Formats: sequence, C-alpha cells, structure tokens
Amino acid sequence: MTDTYTPADTSAGTALDSLRGRCADCRACPLWETRTKSVFGVGDSRARLMFVGEAPGGEEDKTGIPFVGAAVKLLDRYLYAVGIARESVYIANILKCRPPHIPPRRMPASVICVSRPG
Repeated sequence: MTDTYTPADTSAGTALDSLRGRCADCRACPLWETRTKSVFGVGDSRARLMFVGEAPGGEEDKTGIPFVGAAVKLLDRYLYAVGIARESVYIANILKCRPPHIPPRRMPASVICVSRPG
C-alpha cells in the first residue's frame, strides 16, 4: 500500500473522532443501558482495508476496543500471513454496544446504528 496516513492530513481522523463522540453519547436504542463502553473502531483512519464485525463481545465491551482477545489473535495471524500490517487497516463493528445475549441480527439496534441520520 502506497497511500499512508500522515499527521498533517487529519480530516479523516477528525471526522471519525466526531462520530466516536456521538456513538459514546448515543441513547437511540436500549443497548446503551447495559454497555460498559461503546466500541467504535481502531486503526488507520485512512485505511484502504476495513474489517467489520457484527457486535462487541464481553472483552470489547470492557475495553471499548473491537477485536480483542482471541479474535485479535486470529485476525493478526491472517494479516501476517498475507503481509498486511495491522496498523494499516481499520477495525470496527456494526453495533457499537454489546447486545445482551440476543444475536445482533435480531436486534432493531443494528438498523439504528447504521441508518440514524446525523
């Protein structure tokens, strides 16, 4: 990959920081009531490759970071195998709050998280 993020170009990072704050304050669905932390995303804000999970698990809810624990170990192995640095990708989930024992695809929150107007 030849295009890399540089500190002088912060427009993508600034936009993501704004969205991160809105997600942390979101009360649009009942999931906020049981979350420990909202789980927004991590990585290069100008990445050409993004991995998107379904919803945060228990460890993600505790740390506020997507793909931690066993999930990150597996992802890191895959990235290493194809020669991609983890720092060059962006990682997020569709839902930003952990659902309580209900599969995310059945939660109306998934619609709210991705379609709520700014």
